[in-house]
Amino acid sequence: MTYKELLRYLKRYFPVSMGALFAQGLTLVIGIPMMIDSYFEVLPVSERLRYSYFSVLVASFLIAHCNFMVVRGYLGWICIPVILMLLCLVGVLPTIVYRPHTVFYVSGILFPLLALLLLNSKRHREARNEWVKLREERQRIGRIIRTQRQKNRRQERL
Repeated sequence: MTYKELLRYLKRYFPVSMGALFAQGLTLVIGIPMMIDSYFEVLPVSERLRYSYFSVLVASFLIAHCNFMVVRGYLGWICIPVILMLLCLVGVLPTIVYRPHTVFYVSGILFPLLALLLLNSKRHREARNEWVKLREERQRIGRIIRTQRQKNRRQERL
């Protein structure tokens, strides 16, 4: 890939993939603490804060790992962020009963929907298909290199 092809590729696919990643992150940062504060009111504030912190931390690492695997060309990993976004959306919707702040409630609904929209967009699907092609190309090159090394080792033994 030449430098110009790389720039064209990044111009086309980088904004949508980063937008989806940031929307997923904001979903976790807003949704998980809102759900923990609403559903576990009986816990002391320090416990709720601890649970929120570690839940967001684990979910963020999971999202980052899944997106890394999708960028590496493994499409099956996209299911986990989609499921997490749906769980956050379904978890935040009933918190209206607990009267959360309006901005947080709307954000808790908006960001998972935005993340799901970006993950399902035509451009993100194109990017995923390109990533699969790149993975197949890397694997093909790796097979060629391995066979060359095996041939060289055989020749050295003789």
